[in-house]
Amino acid sequence: MVKVSQIKTPITPVGRFFPAKMPNRHWAEDIADEQYASLLLIDVDGVRALWISLDSIGTKKEYTDKVRADLSSKLDIPVECINIGYTHSHSAVRVGVGEDEKYVEYVEDRLLDAAERCVRQGLSEVSVFERNYDATGFYSNRNGLDKVGDMDIKLIEFRDDSEETKGLILCYACHSTVVNFQNTRSINSDLGGYLCRGLEERYGVYPVVMLGAAGDMSNRCTRQGNTYEELIRVGEGLLSRMDIRTEERELDLHDFSFDTYQYKRTFVTTKEEKQAQIANIRKQIEEATTADLKRVFGDALRHALMHPDGNTFEMDVRGSIWRIGDLEIATMPAELFSCFGLQIKKAMPVKCPVFWGYSNYSVGYLYNKEEAGKSFESAATDIEVGVPEEITELLCEKVR
Repeated sequence: MVKVSQIKTPITPVGRFFPAKMPNRHWAEDIADEQYASLLLIDVDGVRALWISLDSIGTKKEYTDKVRADLSSKLDIPVECINIGYTHSHSAVRVGVGEDEKYVEYVEDRLLDAAERCVRQGLSEVSVFERNYDATGFYSNRNGLDKVGDMDIKLIEFRDDSEETKGLILCYACHSTVVNFQNTRSINSDLGGYLCRGLEERYGVYPVVMLGAAGDMSNRCTRQGNTYEELIRVGEGLLSRMDIRTEERELDLHDFSFDTYQYKRTFVTTKEEKQAQIANIRKQIEEATTADLKRVFGDALRHALMHPDGNTFEMDVRGSIWRIGDLEIATMPAELFSCFGLQIKKAMPVKCPVFWGYSNYSVGYLYNKEEAGKSFESAATDIEVGVPEEITELLCEKVR
């Protein structure tokens, strides 16, 4: 038997804030839309999990470790079965240690209260259905239309006997960078929030977003602007595709089990290596053919210049794997490149495979060998070439 309870809670910041991605710390002039956390409490034959997504650019490990532990204690759910993901809007704020303390406490309070309300409102017995859609034309691999990209959009719907939607999960792989904060000067939830609001209008539920391997995915190669008009074009275009009731498949969820994995390494970059890295990035900026490329390589340069004399990076990748009959979900705290996400999903021997990146925290971009030093995502990294392939193979072995 499958039962769910889903609820949303507002986490919109109050007061003066700036998006975490703004290098010069420009204050936002207003709040363009409400930001929410969505919580889905699921019970499969007595085994429970709590899946959460935040309309936020990201979270930090120290913060999510604490919140997940508090939720685990309050709900009596194993911490390995509690996941806090985020929609990764670059025009939103970060939640975690070192950020605005009052806002951090406010979000935690909202999550704990919403989790209790999930329990109080009761869990509904449901059937589970999956539908898949194609995002081609609205976003792609942002390093080239000819490169591999994950174009699948998946809706997982939980419906009761009266056909009312009691829970909803949205899975896709695209950066929420449609809107440029420098044009709007507004805190906003970008593409992730737009899709969630549109789906809530249609289903009555604000979905949990399981953002996939979107490390190299965005609308950069297909964009027609970077203002709210472009967000409406892309958002409505994707929602119109999801309005088409494609053939749905019922999922049989049973025998809930979970596993974990870890990949831990220390990387040391010397001063000479870092200076060579900085020189390469400056060359990429000089040779950039578009303002967009100049901007993103400028971001890489700012990151590299944080450690001009070299750096030691302690990388700790920890994730969970949930096997629930026809559904298998694997999480990773990283911005994984899409080719790896496709590889991991292909390795899952189930009807409905899901890769959930951007989970609990992030170790940064995990790029493929072919893009090493070429794309801005890998230009300033301290992670050795080939390590993302090792992590992917480790996870593939776990999910098989």
